Amino acid sequence: MLVVIWQLSVGSCQLLVVSYHQSSVNSHQSSVNSQQSTINNPHNMRICFIGDSFVNGTCDPKCLGWTGRICAAACGQGHDITYYNLGIRGETSADIETRWFNEISTRLPHYADGRIVFSFGVNDTYLENEKIRIEVEKSIENARSILRSSKEIFPVLMVGPPPVIDADRTRRIANLSEQFSQVCNELNVPYLDVCTPLQNSEIWHKELTENDVSHPRAAGYAELAKIVHNWDGWKAWFKNINISDQETVTLFRAVGKKEMELIKESDFMAFPPRLSFQPTFYPVLHKAYAIQIARDWNTRDAASGYFGYVTRFRVAAEFLKKYPVQTVASSVHQEYWIPAEQLAEFNRNIVGKIEIFAEYQP
Repeated sequence: MLVVIWQLSVGSCQLLVVSYHQSSVNSHQSSVNSQQSTINNPHNMRICFIGDSFVNGTCDPKCLGWTGRICAAACGQGHDITYYNLGIRGETSADIETRWFNEISTRLPHYADGRIVFSFGVNDTYLENEKIRIEVEKSIENARSILRSSKEIFPVLMVGPPPVIDADRTRRIANLSEQFSQVCNELNVPYLDVCTPLQNSEIWHKELTENDVSHPRAAGYAELAKIVHNWDGWKAWFKNINISDQETVTLFRAVGKKEMELIKESDFMAFPPRLSFQPTFYPVLHKAYAIQIARDWNTRDAASGYFGYVTRFRVAAEFLKKYPVQTVASSVHQEYWIPAEQLAEFNRNIVGKIEIFAEYQP
């Protein structure tokens, strides 16, 4: 049995001691080694589009839908995108709330520049035996649960549900879109209302009328794609995403107030030297892990000034190859163990600047 004691200087009580059988550790290390052969290139962005038939592009003879069109446009502008269309016809917010995490888990590994776009709601408004399929309050609850959890892992956008020909149902869709907008505003998730502009689109109405009264064909999806493509929320993802041609790994680290002051003094280029009682530097691989430390530990720690900051930075992949990834609890709790005497070399291998990703106070 191998017993791993988690970093006492930053950990919470629940994560102090974790036990592994040696065979499990070996198996994990083998998995890590295989992952390191596919470490991300900073030019590539992986995007999961999760939703219903409109995300799927149902009835588009070109099999692109709006998601394929906006990704094709971004690629045409020189951006490198891997995109996953995860739209399923007929799904409601309840269906998506059940499956979204499993969908992204295998497609957006920790070393990827992962993003998620959600779009759903039309099927929630469908009447079955004169009863709405998903009550508005439940739709709101589902959306809040999906967005609150997903934004802790990757950057998230939400595109609202589009209108249909049926006027009564479109009113329900418009109301739900407004509710979704309020939820996104509360959670600081960018939201795009497409119901309003598409209700005024002759192309959209013509396409639905000549098809199945719910879905457009190619021209209608092109109209929707144009709205999303010109949206500031979408365009913001493609500003300054290329730091270097060098292959890098994106890492995170939670720091307190004093350490943040020293990082600022370095012009966000380096982490300060470890103290005499700190033999190891612990950058982590998952944003959620760093948030947990900053929010739940640093804000309660006098030495941290009761402040918790989450930093994000990129490190040359070649440099990190000599350090195995260490898992100290669940698969989210992964980190590198950098000896204090090698921190200066680690800092020299940071590509670009250290960013402040989030800040927490008591």
